[in-house]
Parts: sequence; structure tokens; C-alpha cells
Amino acid sequence: MYAYIRMKKHIHLLLMALVAMSLTTVSCMQDDDDEVVLSEQCYVSSFSLGSLKRSIYGKTSAGEDSIYTTSFSGAAFTMVIDQRRLTIENPDSLPVRTRLGAVTTTAGFEGVLLWRKADISNLEDTTWTTYNSSDSLDLSEPLHLRVYSASGNSSRTYTLKVNVHQQYGDSTTWDSLGVATAMEGLQARRMVVWNGELRVVGVAEDGTLTCLTHPLASQGEWTAQPTTGTEGADVTTLQQRDGRLFVSTADGQVLESTDGVAWTPASCPAKTGLRLVAASADYLYALADGTLCRSNGGAWQEETLDDEPSLLPTDQLNQVFYTMANGRPRLVLVGAGAEDGTTASIWAKSWEQGSEERATWVYYTPNQADKYRLPLLQNLCVVAYDNGLQALGGKSRDGRYAAMDSVFHSGDHGITWKTYENDDMDVDARLRRAAQSASYIVATVDENHFLWVLVDNQLWRGRINRLGFKRS
Repeated sequence: MYAYIRMKKHIHLLLMALVAMSLTTVSCMQDDDDEVVLSEQCYVSSFSLGSLKRSIYGKTSAGEDSIYTTSFSGAAFTMVIDQRRLTIENPDSLPVRTRLGAVTTTAGFEGVLLWRKADISNLEDTTWTTYNSSDSLDLSEPLHLRVYSASGNSSRTYTLKVNVHQQYGDSTTWDSLGVATAMEGLQARRMVVWNGELRVVGVAEDGTLTCLTHPLASQGEWTAQPTTGTEGADVTTLQQRDGRLFVSTADGQVLESTDGVAWTPASCPAKTGLRLVAASADYLYALADGTLCRSNGGAWQEETLDDEPSLLPTDQLNQVFYTMANGRPRLVLVGAGAEDGTTASIWAKSWEQGSEERATWVYYTPNQADKYRLPLLQNLCVVAYDNGLQALGGKSRDGRYAAMDSVFHSGDHGITWKTYENDDMDVDARLRRAAQSASYIVATVDENHFLWVLVDNQLWRGRINRLGFKRS
């Protein structure tokens, strides 16, 4: 109680001194008969950070570890003032390893502004300090900013917090989520994110299809269920569209399911040799009789290609349907062509809404001089990721890349493919080792930008750190 009274007395004396200074100034400018009316306004109108320093970890030209310091302007990171919650903070966090021990700031306010540490465990240390823009503040912990009206009758207390990233944006954090014993013996598997869960459909040892689910979290167990109605189903043709899963069968039928467990014949007519290869928002796509065709539940219609159908991929098929930054949907088909090549065969289709008949599949003709073609990888996995396409898998057919040695990214939607720079998608060494002898590698992506990779029976989850940062 004594400390609290002393604190109140300290603030009161400080305010009296500040107000007295303002009154003295005003009295020198006015006649003695004029009445002085002090403002009741008290608020912070703006706040910005000055120059900041950041520690950078790197290597010298000789390959030795080094640390150096760089400076940048804190004004580029907006400090948002919430007048209802009385908070001041930056929604876009400062770069990792930014030093906050001594930072100059600029505040706009009405009244008299004081500051102190926000979390004070020792009541004896309750001193408020007058704010001065020329002083450096320790912003490594939250501060309280208290602004008093000139009259001393009103006040507001804001909590000032400066957010700093705790991870390097251009690197990847991987989590090993253990071994799925329920997946022992499962073959020819496919994995999708479905109804808020991770779902794997695979072929059991007796030839029947099994559906396994896992929560989209770092913790959780696999739950396995045998499927019904999947006789003759080819799990490598698994597609998802319009709230349903689809597979085709050896005799050219199409099956559908709303849960991956119970399957029934779809309305698409059976077609000899038909094999599902892709799905968009409105159509299923299949290879049949050497052509590419589509169906939205009715008869199959032949697609328009800009090159020979013999160039379509026939093995290790991957399809990605997504929306580009310009709002146009795009469907990309990637896999191994009929010829024994060392790079992937890639076709793409994009269209305006409602112009399905006029849309054409475009073949990305290989160019021998192009250094940025996608190597044909064993267990090739292609997903939409990081504002483009991403490919990973086992070792390359030409022997240049080991399994999971490199992750390839295409920022132009399938035309050119480059390995990540600056270790953006650096693969965990344990994951790389596990992939060397893996029979199966499958992958998918969830809405939080987590990349899920199943290497045989081991589940991994990774994300480029910057894709998990909150944005203003």
C-alpha cells in the first residue's frame, strides 16, 4: 500500500510540474484577466520505430561461421493503435534477431505521455518516466504508455508490444510424426487432405482397399477402415472434386465416395481402358483409347490438345488444380511420358469461367537447351505450393539427384523448375535418409501451407517458415 501511495504521489507531483510549466508559458503570453482552460484530451495518435539493428549469422569466404550487424528502418513496420483495446503493436513482425534493447521512437499524442515496463513484479519499482523522443527505450518487453490530459483529470494507459519473428523466413521447419503401424503392408497408396483430415487410401495385402485417417495436427493416431464397393479399383487414379472422392477401375468404371470408405458407381459411363488422371471444379478427366477426355457426370467428351496425344504422360501421374493469382483456374498434368526420357511430361490447361469448350491443353515442349526442366523422379509428387508448383520424390532417372535431395519449384506454373535458393525448402537430414530406400513417397498440402509427406510408413510435416507468418 505504501508503494502504491508513493507511486501516486510521484505521478501527481510530476503532472503538477508539467502542468505548472504549461501554465507559466501560457501566463507569459496572456493578460492576467484571461481565464486559462486546460484540455481534457488524452490519447496516442501515432507511434513509429526508429533505426533498428539486426544480427545476421553467415559464413565467411573461407566457410567459417560469422556474425555481423545490419541496420534497417523500423518505420517500414506499421505500429497499429487500437483505441478501444488500448494496444499498440506491429502486425508484421520484425525480422528474426532484431535487437530491441535500445530503440528510438516517435509518438504523436495529446496530453502528457509517461512510460514504464508493463510487467512489474516488484511494486517498489513503479516509477513512471516522461516520454522523450530523443531517449532510447528498451522494447524487448512490453511497455505501458500512460497519457494524461493537460488538466490532469483524465488518463489512458496503452500497452506497447513490438513483435519479432522467432524463425528465419527462408528456411523450413520439419516435424517427424512417427511411424504408422496401421500402414504396414499397404501398397500403391495415395494421400489427400479431406474434410479436415489427412486421408490415405491404399491397397492392403489381400488386394482390398483400406482408408486411413489422421488429424491435421502434430499429434494423433492413424485410424484404419476397410472399404466397400472398391473391387477392381486402381488407387493411383484417386481424385477429389465437389466434396467427393473418385477412382477408376480396371474395367473402365468410375467409383465415388463421400468418406473414402463406402464407394458406389458414379454417374460417368464406363469406358474401356478408361483411367482417371485429373479433376477440376466441374469435370473429371481421364485417359482412354489414347485420348484425353472429360465428364461432369454425363458422356465423356474428347479434350482439345495443342500437340500429339502420344505425348501425354502415362505413368507416375500427378494432377494439380488450383487458382492462380489472377483468379483464373489452372489444371496441370505431370508424369512420365511414353518415351523413356529423363524429364517429366507436362501439360496445362487454364480457362475463363464458362469457356470449357474453348480451352486447350498446352504441351510444354522440351527444349534441350533449357536448364530448368523437371527431372523425372521416382515416386514423383507434385503439389500446389508457395505461389506455384512444387515437386519432390525419389532419385531421378538420370541419376543426378538422390531421393529428396532437392525440392523443385515452378513459379511460372509448370514451365520452368528450379531448386530452392537460400535453403527455403531445406529437407531434414533424417527425412532425406529415410527416402533413400523408400518404396513409396506421397505428399499433399493443407490450407495452412503445411506439406505432408509420407515416406513408406513414416509421416512428416514441413512448412517454409514465412508461409506461416501472420500478415497485416
